[in-house]
Amino acid sequence: MSTRLLVLGADALDKDLVLRWADDGTLPTFRRLLATGAWGITDSPPGLFVGAVWPSFWTASSPARHARYCFEQLRPGTYEKVRIHPTDTQVPPFWEALSNAGRRVALLDVPKTYVSKGLNGVQVVDWGTHDPDFEGPLTWPESLAEDLVARFGRDAVGNCNAHGRAGEYATLRDQLVARVATRGRLISDVVTREDWDCVVAVFSESHCVGHQCWHVHDTSHPRHDPAVAESVGNPMRDVYRAIDAEIGRLIDTVGPGTDVIVFGSHGMRSHFDATFLLDEMLLRIENPKVTPAVRTSKKKRPLAKRLWAKMPSPLRRALSPFKEPAKARLGLQGPATRLCFAVPNNDAYGAVRINLAGREPAGRVSADQLDAYLASLTADLKSFVNLDTGEPLVRGVMRASEFYRGPNMAHLPDLMIEWNRDTPVERIHSPKTGEIRGAYTKCRTGDHSPLGIFFAAGSGVAPGPLTGEFTVMDYGPTVAERLGVALRDVDGRSFARVFGSTSPA
Repeated sequence: MSTRLLVLGADALDKDLVLRWADDGTLPTFRRLLATGAWGITDSPPGLFVGAVWPSFWTASSPARHARYCFEQLRPGTYEKVRIHPTDTQVPPFWEALSNAGRRVALLDVPKTYVSKGLNGVQVVDWGTHDPDFEGPLTWPESLAEDLVARFGRDAVGNCNAHGRAGEYATLRDQLVARVATRGRLISDVVTREDWDCVVAVFSESHCVGHQCWHVHDTSHPRHDPAVAESVGNPMRDVYRAIDAEIGRLIDTVGPGTDVIVFGSHGMRSHFDATFLLDEMLLRIENPKVTPAVRTSKKKRPLAKRLWAKMPSPLRRALSPFKEPAKARLGLQGPATRLCFAVPNNDAYGAVRINLAGREPAGRVSADQLDAYLASLTADLKSFVNLDTGEPLVRGVMRASEFYRGPNMAHLPDLMIEWNRDTPVERIHSPKTGEIRGAYTKCRTGDHSPLGIFFAAGSGVAPGPLTGEFTVMDYGPTVAERLGVALRDVDGRSFARVFGSTSPA
């Protein structure tokens, strides 16, 4: 059996750890790839990268076109925040173009996607991914799911947050390492079954362990406990070693006649940000006399918010259209009554929506006021300091319109806020708002950084670092060009040149 192109990803596999541990011999496969392959650094969608990485990867398009950047987003034309699913993506996966061109493809647990029915090949969705969207596994052909579970079982890890909240770091590590090994067998089984033009498979275990065990790994983290670290070791290193070993085995399995791309999608670092304080900051900028709030935990939220959070999801969805009108009638400061408000964007970057007249149902900022208002709001946000360090809280405020163009701009926030993430945030101050206090108390001690890393190996590849700019949108065009298929109307650019001459159709 043969494979023309093997693409192996590791979700949120931090590039700095990969390079460090490859250099000291902890990761021998990555050490070999550095020595014998070409490698480079990829960037992610600016300001939106946490939730937009994987949709941008598999559509080869920006969020302004595929319309996904978070698990929850504002529904355009409303003040309603709705759950976003893979099927809401407005651009199809690049592998559908490969399939339509007659290429035989195997897709194994690419995150945040859906089953492409009628695919010329096989697909597995959410067998063992981080934060799955479906009760997996879902497969194409559909009959494959039953066989998959019978041979490889179901995901035993479940929600990694449960392990983090319970402090079960050793258990989580052991389950993730076991899942890496099982995933390796699953991928190998598929690879050796028949001839493939392209196999794309992703290890998600690096994502889970990075969120929950960063503080065990990072001795400078405020939550680092030397006793815990001595007891469990370094779960991140253990999971990375397991992924390195399986990637090495898979490369050896396909043999020297196969072109290989190995990549880490984006990075990981300490979970320091002020996104949990952002809406309070915006409220106080707009109305400095508002009663100060202390953001600490869900237990201290107003009763109405706690009841809303506990409401069954179907009922919450049914009542969502009436939420903001009810707030307005009660005189509460919901989004409809404000000049701007925070919108979901995971945590690494804050996101702000302007209550724009003609776009929002009760818009309060007119189009001719917009530029002046954005400039004023940007200055107000940049005036905040972290009182515990004296450093600026905000490193930058980016307008989405400066970075994105596309038919689905209405789905995106207007501003993205880059936090100073060097230290924890608990007490902040600006001249206009005074002091605002709060504390991040959730279990995820690691959060994302935007840069990823990739390696290309094959008979025509010249070893060494690559110069130039690469993004997560470039993988699809690269795969397509290598297989002699043209991807049309996408934002990514191919780097297939690293493999030498283009493979014939």
